Amino acid sequence: MIFIKGETFMPDDVKHLRRFLYNFSGFITLSIAYFVAYKFRFGEFKLFEDQLYVLTYGLIVLFWFIVSMKIEVNFESNGISKKDIIIVTLKRVLWLFIYISCIDFVAKLGLSRIYIGVFIVLYFLLGILLKFLCQGIDKILFGSYLKDYHCVIIGTKEVLNSYEFKNIIKEFEGKSEFIVLDNEKKDVFEYATEKLCRQIKNSIVDEVILLAEFDLNNVFVKQVIEICKITGRKLKIMYKNNMGFENARLNINENCLTLEFQPIKFSFLYRFIKRLLDIVISTIALIVLSPLFLLIAILIKIDSPDGPVFFVQERVGLNGRRFKLIKFRTMVPDADKMKDQLMKYNEMDGPVFKITNDPRITRVGKILRRLNLDELPQLINVLKGEMSLVGPRPLETREALGCEFEHHIRHSVKPGLTCIWQATHNRNDVGYSEWMRMDYEYIIKKNFLLDVILIFKTLVLIFKLNGR
Repeated sequence: MIFIKGETFMPDDVKHLRRFLYNFSGFITLSIAYFVAYKFRFGEFKLFEDQLYVLTYGLIVLFWFIVSMKIEVNFESNGISKKDIIIVTLKRVLWLFIYISCIDFVAKLGLSRIYIGVFIVLYFLLGILLKFLCQGIDKILFGSYLKDYHCVIIGTKEVLNSYEFKNIIKEFEGKSEFIVLDNEKKDVFEYATEKLCRQIKNSIVDEVILLAEFDLNNVFVKQVIEICKITGRKLKIMYKNNMGFENARLNINENCLTLEFQPIKFSFLYRFIKRLLDIVISTIALIVLSPLFLLIAILIKIDSPDGPVFFVQERVGLNGRRFKLIKFRTMVPDADKMKDQLMKYNEMDGPVFKITNDPRITRVGKILRRLNLDELPQLINVLKGEMSLVGPRPLETREALGCEFEHHIRHSVKPGLTCIWQATHNRNDVGYSEWMRMDYEYIIKKNFLLDVILIFKTLVLIFKLNGR
């Protein structure tokens, strides 16, 4: 969602108009860059007769629309530096370039490289120019709403001086009346409501802002709501987030207000592209590698004819969901029944089981593990949506239940074929605690570039035969 500084304190109709102008100007910039690039590359403007480029234009507009709705863009009326404007624009242009390259590669559209290059450069330059123009226009059209907007801000002394609300206070410096809640006074809430009523009656009050903590007196909150309701004043209740959650939002459903917390930030665009790539890459890989699957199946049956080709085991996935993980069988039949006898040889700390030269592994199994080929059937799990290409490795149910409570954060994302631990060249020497730390690092830092790096590092290790 687009957020523009100062919007919090504007009337809703002005806020919607402001957002529309920003979005519409962005769409115009995109279209101009696309049309000019086409004219530059092909010399004549017959774009609407060229079905390939009309289709591409439609896909780019769709992508731009999704980005505009979901990515936060700071077009501040003041205070944003030219460097920040360039960085924000560059990020959007890079995402657009990756998107165009992906659809061109996957769908084999055969788009002109000169056209793509000219379009990207033009969009970047025009995008920067647009933002500079928007800053000036924004001050002319909407600056008055910030200059002549008067608020009454209510809160305790501690809250008013807190880091969380410093920008709110700064925004209205010199044009706000503060009502300080002194908890040491006996009739603090009665005093505050009386002062609010006097302020509304005798002064300019466009909006009342209640800066609160979760333990604030509910009766007082209801009184403030009633005063604003009676006088028709706009009210905002902003709670100080002292609960340890970085991401929170308020949902309104009929007569119910729901305050929703999400401790781990999830980008819609990141999840959308990641799932799309999971489907595309796993589908292509399963088709291309199907002859290899057949060859491996034959070798497994020749080496160990009594058991099945695939090893299917329950693992723990997203938010504790159980799913059946599929691998090529690399051990003798009934290997799980032998596990209890081998537990005394376990070399891994924590609930995870791992030993060097496991006697249950077959001859073909050793080769498959060495080449990391036993993991290939998990592409089926990726295609089904139970796993992703990148994510923490899924643990067996018994191992997952034996994890420390704080380690269950690894189940807040889909498990993957590879992860930071999997892409480490000496992963067999990594202890359980360090492994969990690596998973936590991925969850906190996860982004598209990190996923690409981990996939590349994993492929390098595979070609170096750095398996188990």
